[in-house]
Amino acid sequence: MKRILIPALMAGLALAQTAGAAERRTLVIAGGEVTGYYFPVAGALCRVINKDHPLGLGCAVMPSSGSAANLTALKAGDADLALVQSRAAQMAAIGAEGFKESGPMSELRALMALHGEVAVVVARPGSGIETLGDLKGKRVNLGKPGSFQRSMAEMVIDASGLSQGDLSVLVELDLTEQAAELCQGNIDAAVFTGIHPMPEVQMAVEECGASLVQIRSKSMDSFFKKVPWAARFAVKSGTYDGQKEDVAAIGLKTLLVATKLSTEEVTAVAKTLWANFGALTRLHPALKGLSKADSKSDGIPIRLHEGAEAAAVER
Repeated sequence: MKRILIPALMAGLALAQTAGAAERRTLVIAGGEVTGYYFPVAGALCRVINKDHPLGLGCAVMPSSGSAANLTALKAGDADLALVQSRAAQMAAIGAEGFKESGPMSELRALMALHGEVAVVVARPGSGIETLGDLKGKRVNLGKPGSFQRSMAEMVIDASGLSQGDLSVLVELDLTEQAAELCQGNIDAAVFTGIHPMPEVQMAVEECGASLVQIRSKSMDSFFKKVPWAARFAVKSGTYDGQKEDVAAIGLKTLLVATKLSTEEVTAVAKTLWANFGALTRLHPALKGLSKADSKSDGIPIRLHEGAEAAAVER
């Protein structure tokens, strides 16, 4: 794979201009599309690393098409670190689904978890939907087949203890169509997945008073045991107009992962990120509200790197 690094100025990185800078080893973080979330979040990580230069290390961001490409870059040695969705990390580690042909990445390790991509159920007013169980017999949009939105919506249905057959009508609208169809009364509920607040959810809330449904069920604990890449989230009160309480939700986390970095290097990088955690969360809206507990709790389906474990013990 040809490695393309975004120049420091374009990536928003503050590389120190010192006499030894030319000799400094630069860690490459595989991010994502420049217009998405992964690329600027990777840039935020690099800003923190480039501020302290742990072990004399520098940092640069490599744009990519997403998690699968980032894992490929790690395996090929084109990147030292990568941002990947927790589900993709687990599939790569065990060599499943799209990673069958390339084989298990048994050396894949997590340094920490970052922001989440969170699924919420939004119901139109008058739908009678107040709990997940109320989705039974309703018209629910799950998204286009094969899309990320669809896979996350199916996860919500699975977690609820329902099946797709329990819905009166399974609708397959694109994310951009959901709010309008909801407010026009053509569907009763829809699953929205992203980083909140989402403009699509806000549109439904503002235009017709749609509301978020608590994602809770008796089957939730057993669901998380069988789906270790999924995690619990809370959409905080006030995230959307009129939202007076936290809303329980589920989703997946973005992981910072590595394969070939030494324990010493990972310990140094992780200690730097932990020491500057407050500043890190202020560098991009996706990281706002992230806590240290969030970064090491559920939703990490692969082993932690020994260096990350050492850094956690020392801090």
